[in-house]
Amino acid sequence: MSSPDAFKSDIHRSMPQGQVVRVHPRLDDYPLHTTEKLRFADTDCNGHISKAVFAVCCQNARMELLHDPRRVPLPIDGQFVIARLEIDFLGEMRWPGSVVIGSRCEHVGRTSLVMTQALFVDGRCAANARSTVVLMDRSTRRAAPLPPETALALRGFRAPPNDNVAPESHWPGQEE
Repeated sequence: MSSPDAFKSDIHRSMPQGQVVRVHPRLDDYPLHTTEKLRFADTDCNGHISKAVFAVCCQNARMELLHDPRRVPLPIDGQFVIARLEIDFLGEMRWPGSVVIGSRCEHVGRTSLVMTQALFVDGRCAANARSTVVLMDRSTRRAAPLPPETALALRGFRAPPNDNVAPESHWPGQEE
């Protein structure tokens, strides 16, 4: 296990002689790609895209997947709600331009899923995000089990196989 601060925002794994190889996220590591236009209204007083907009971009990309019944079937009384969001800011984004958000399902559980995302501007990774999303029953307002067809569909959005990259993202404090 690496120290909590080591390579905080990169996928990493230990090598035999104690060396650590940093593998930066690539758009190809994510099966779903969404493009968002960066607007002048998204800038802060320093001319950067506001950090809140990073979260909005992640939300739009998540919802594009989770609320498309052709991709992910949901029970009539179910809806996805976010329970946790973590973002590592790796670089700035500026207006004008666009950002491509790569998304994938890292883990599908009984009532929830973990989705990882990366934001790319001009091929450079500007942020990594990780969210926990729960299926909620609209009438009881409580977590509901993922139907088998929903879980199967979500598993179809895992990372594509790649021999050069560790199979899952590693976040601070996560054991290898």
